[in-house]
Amino acid sequence: MKKYASTMPFPFSRAVEANGFLFLSGQLSMNETGEPVKGSVEEQTHLVLQNVETTLKACGSSFEKIVRITVWLSDMAHFQAFNNAYRTRFPDGFPARTTVVSRLAFDLDVEMEVQALA
Repeated sequence: MKKYASTMPFPFSRAVEANGFLFLSGQLSMNETGEPVKGSVEEQTHLVLQNVETTLKACGSSFEKIVRITVWLSDMAHFQAFNNAYRTRFPDGFPARTTVVSRLAFDLDVEMEVQALA
């Protein structure tokens, strides 16, 4: 098992690699220093997916190796706007996905937890 240190000022690993899989910690709409970036659901979704891609590359994987994503939305009313932004990043088919509703850190609207092939 390999743990990748977080670049954010929070007490968790950026990702953990185990048995050929890479498990990313929850990804929010944040800049490189850990500051929340608010905006529309679409803007937050694009930034979260950009952060996912950056993390995957830093850990030796890639966006195309995503197997599963768990999505948290702050309100199910954001479901359509989220899907509109999300579908643009997966032109060759979607990974498995679950979407749930919860209050999120920093009152943001989108969080994703990703599992990918290492």
